[in-house]
This record gives sequence, C-alpha cells and structure tokens, in this order.
Amino acid sequence: MTRINFKGVKTFARFMSLGLLVAAASCDTDVINPGPIDARFLDDPNAQAAMVNGAGRALSEALNWTGYTSAAIAREVHPSGSTGSFGITPEQQRGELLWDQVGTQWTTAHRARFMGDEAIRRIQALESADQDQTLLAQAHLYAGYTNRLLGEQMCQAVYDGGPAEANSDSHLQKAIEHFNSAASLGAGDIALAAAAGRASAHLMLGNWASAVADAGTIPAGFSYSARYFAIGDDTQSNRIYVAGKAQPYKAHSQIFTWIEQYNPETGGVANTDPRVSWRVSGENGDAASSCCGVIAWNPQTKYTNDDSPIELSSYEEMQLILAENEIMNNGDIGQGMAIINALRTAAGVATEAVPATQAEAMTLLKREHAIEMWLEGRRLPAMRRWQASGTPGDLQPLEQVSGDVAVGSHLSSRSLCFPIPESEVETNSNISASNVIFVTES
Repeated sequence: MTRINFKGVKTFARFMSLGLLVAAASCDTDVINPGPIDARFLDDPNAQAAMVNGAGRALSEALNWTGYTSAAIAREVHPSGSTGSFGITPEQQRGELLWDQVGTQWTTAHRARFMGDEAIRRIQALESADQDQTLLAQAHLYAGYTNRLLGEQMCQAVYDGGPAEANSDSHLQKAIEHFNSAASLGAGDIALAAAAGRASAHLMLGNWASAVADAGTIPAGFSYSARYFAIGDDTQSNRIYVAGKAQPYKAHSQIFTWIEQYNPETGGVANTDPRVSWRVSGENGDAASSCCGVIAWNPQTKYTNDDSPIELSSYEEMQLILAENEIMNNGDIGQGMAIINALRTAAGVATEAVPATQAEAMTLLKREHAIEMWLEGRRLPAMRRWQASGTPGDLQPLEQVSGDVAVGSHLSSRSLCFPIPESEVETNSNISASNVIFVTES
C-alpha cells in the first residue's frame, strides 16, 4: 500500500537500524543489530547517515523485486520451473502481471519512496549548521532513482492513499526534481549519477533535448550501482542471482531466450559477448514450467555472487540515448551506428555494418540496449516506451510476443508495466477496481 501512517515511521525506524548496522560494519565487523529505533532519535543530527543508508537499502530492495519480475516478462530470462518465493509464477511465465501478484513490487517501491522523502524531510528540518549536505545530496539521489523506478515500472501513480493518476509520469517528474537537487548539492559520482538518472527520466518522458544534454556530460567508464550484501540473508542479496543459483532455486535459465541465440555457448560457457554471459550446467531446473515442461538450467553469469551490484546508470546507457537520438531525431544512421559500434568495440565484440534504413538501425539499437542493460530492471520500461511512441525496428525474435516458441517467444501477450495491486485497491478508499489500468501488448 502507498498510504503512510504511524506504521511508516516504524518501518523507517527499522530501516534506520539497518543503516546503523551498515555504517558500523564498515569499521567493525563485530556488530549487533540494535533493532528498531525510537522515531524521536531520527531527529538527532547523528542519525543522518543511518537514514540515508536506509533509503538506499530500500531502493535496492525495490529494484530487486521489480527487476527480477520484469526480467521474466521482458524475456531476459526463461523460467525453469520454480514458482515459489524466488520463482516465476505461471501467469508471469505467460507474460502477465496480475494485480493480485504484484503487491510486493508495489509496496517495496513505495516504501523506498517514503524512506527517501522522509530522510530528506528530516535532514532539512535540522538546523542549517547540522545538515550534512553530502548526505542530503545522496538522499536526493536515492529518491530520484526510486521515483524513476516507479515511473518506469508502474502503470499509474498513487501517493499516500490518494487517487490513481492516469499514468506514472508524475513519478518521473519527481525523479527529475530530486536529481536536480542531488546534482546541485553533490559532487563527483553523486553529481554524475544525478545527471545520468535525469537523462533517463527525461528520455522516458520524451524530453529529448534535455535527455541528450545530460547524456553528453557522462564520461567514459562511469557506472553507478545499487548495493547488495552477502551476509546469509536472501532479502539483502541480489535477487536475480539468488533465484538462479544452484541451491536451492534454479528458478530461471537462458534457454529459449534471444541471448542463447545471440551468444551461443562454446565448451559449456557462452561469453563471446561478455555483457550477456551464461553457462551450460548439464542440469535441469527444479520443476516443470507451464509452457515447456522440464527446462535445462543454463544460468546467467553476469551476476556471480549474493553481493553483485545492479547498475542504475552508466556511460553505456547514456551513449545509447545519444545513438537513438541520432537515428530517430537527426536522421543520421551512420552517426548512430558509430556510437553503437564504439560500444561493441569496447566490449571486444564484432561491429555491425551500417544498415540502409532507420528501422534496421533501430533493430540493432534495441538489441544493443538489451545487451548493455541486461538484467538491470530497465528492459520492460524501454519496450513500453518504444511501443507508446511507435518507434520502428524490431525486438529480437525470442523477445517478441508470438505465442509460438518455434518462431518467437511463447508469449501470447505481455504486460508492459505493473498495475496497481489488489491490496492497494482494498485499503485505499480513493481507488476502485475500475480505476486500475493494465498496459499490454499482444
């Protein structure tokens, strides 16, 4: 649910206790979790770091849930049978995001939104001399990424028990506001990440001039990621890695995905293009899948441990914004392909010939987007954007909705965003079932 009452303060205090634990663990590995913190202590200037750490942790958890589930819908992974807590439900295996199955994705994302907003509010309420401007910039950055996630992934926006908005664009506008604050208050990686995050939010809104202006400021090699932890707690680990590792889930595979065709295995390892690497295990998934029976478990190897970070912004993403602008808005296919081929050269893979048509160039750009941003929770929003704008060019065959695995994916339809969940409708008097919007392609 989106509404925040006294329980929200308790939730914030629990996340703050985690923030204290993370901060202390950086200098002392023998730490005892202090447990929930009385909300009064959040007004202490010494609590600023813990509040901001808590907001960052909440963002990572939200990305965990939306990123993994949307990866299945976008065909970045193929389900290998598990439908349990780390599995892919039969409906999601068919490409459907149902309102009674997305409550956790909705709740974790809105909890992260509240955590970022509350951290900012409490820091700004302190005396000016007590405010840590670097931490305030970091809080705005986390809030920007959280609102970007909501704007990209949710079909609609709802704020704290209010009515449903027609779309999620207001989250993207709020993301831009937070990124503006992070850029002006912060420096170094915080300021660069704010510009990169802002570019992607502008892109989703169709503000091409602003997106291109920001994208062009990001230097080669830049990357900013959400953090995860290998501390024996699945809830703080990279969910995509945990769901796909050998024990106990084996929940997804690369079989029947476009990646299997694009990056074929040699000697059990598929790393000709290291950006979309996977391996052949010789084992099967832990159960039969609804579409295809028993599935060979051939897991991704982009993420290799519980604490593998998930990228939020990168130089490569920014270059793809510039390339798409050249192809679509400037009509310069050659320049757009030069940018794409520079990324491919940097990755150590073969370049592509310059195609004759805009549609062919966009097919290659869409593929490059899928490669560079694989398993980062960004593919489904891009599909939604391209469909809404009628952008030419095709997805890879095994990404496409076809209903026939012999010629494409097995999907007969695909949800393009997460609907308002049933739990929100049941607890929010300003929303009824008739207000819920489902966005699909078929």
